[in-house]
Amino acid sequence: MQPISRVDWDKGDNDGLVTVGSHNLYLSVSGPDRKPGEPIVVLMQGLGSTVDEWIAVRKLVVPFARWLNYDRSGLGRSEGPNQTPPSISAASVAADLDTLLRNASIEPPFIIVAHSWGGYTSREFLELRPNDVVGMVFVDCNTERLFDSGAWGWDVFGPVLGDQDFVETTGLATSHVLSEEEWKAVRDQQANPRHGPTEAAELQAVPNNRRALAHKNQLEKLLLKDYPVSVIIADTPKDFQKMYDFGVAAGNGTEQERALFRKCLDRWREMNEDWQRDLLRLSRLSRSSKVAAAARPVLVSSCPALTCRDGGLPLNPIPNMAGLAVPHSSLRAALGFATLSHYTMDIVTIPDTPLQHSLLRRIFGPLDMSTSVTAR
Repeated sequence: MQPISRVDWDKGDNDGLVTVGSHNLYLSVSGPDRKPGEPIVVLMQGLGSTVDEWIAVRKLVVPFARWLNYDRSGLGRSEGPNQTPPSISAASVAADLDTLLRNASIEPPFIIVAHSWGGYTSREFLELRPNDVVGMVFVDCNTERLFDSGAWGWDVFGPVLGDQDFVETTGLATSHVLSEEEWKAVRDQQANPRHGPTEAAELQAVPNNRRALAHKNQLEKLLLKDYPVSVIIADTPKDFQKMYDFGVAAGNGTEQERALFRKCLDRWREMNEDWQRDLLRLSRLSRSSKVAAAARPVLVSSCPALTCRDGGLPLNPIPNMAGLAVPHSSLRAALGFATLSHYTMDIVTIPDTPLQHSLLRRIFGPLDMSTSVTAR
């Protein structure tokens, strides 16, 4: 794919390579033509994740909002540097995105959708451009408090997990609703050996990402002020229980390693909601939703027509959905858009209101403080 130039990324469906200096990143933008001052939704996916894994979400959003996704350096259709660094920080990823947007002449405001490891990268982007972000959706995201602020980590699970295929273990191989072609694209990207060094470098930076965000004290600064924040929490430990059972049945791990796995998994179950709900402190206007589904990489919704909680405007019916691949290399955390009625499908027209407020309402649901703020 050759780099493209002179594209109006605010109109039509466009994709191609855009330079960030040393190499080019793959960028794709679709949805309604963007009007001046209207936000664009920007996806910041999880560790090792590519745009192929979000196609079902994109299909749901583009009927009413402009959607931007891109592959990070060394992943998917993007190029990488001549030599992959041993560690890729969330701050460097945010800087790449900043450069990409500026070089493509894509102007703010931005609504950020972050998933898993994207919890780190999205907040570093917020740090870079605090005046340009007008809303954030955190989908089962990592925070600085994850795993007791790093007192333990992913390595405790490795000996028992072994080399099992999470897609098979968790049932995703049969539960997704992607087309055969879409699913093949996802699996091909997961198996792409070119991704290995980048994925390892991103994972290597996790402890430093956690410490960097902790030092910035974003949660104490109310960085988003009155712009909305949605925190979507999935039952990720449920999938890890399945993978533990599979690993034990396969004979993986010593008794001591299995006991440590169980201890950490119990702690994760206990604290998962608290760790993620910390993100509500980024804004005065925030709410959380807990998804009952396990932490599979799926988009699940069986919601019928819904009504605003304040008894106001009826919402459009939401089509039943049952599965979207959104893997994270080690976690494959759930995509919590199961509560689509509140986050992506509130197709509520608000006459005589600014475009920005109208789109925010569609993304986040009612913006009235009395109905939208989650008690902390």
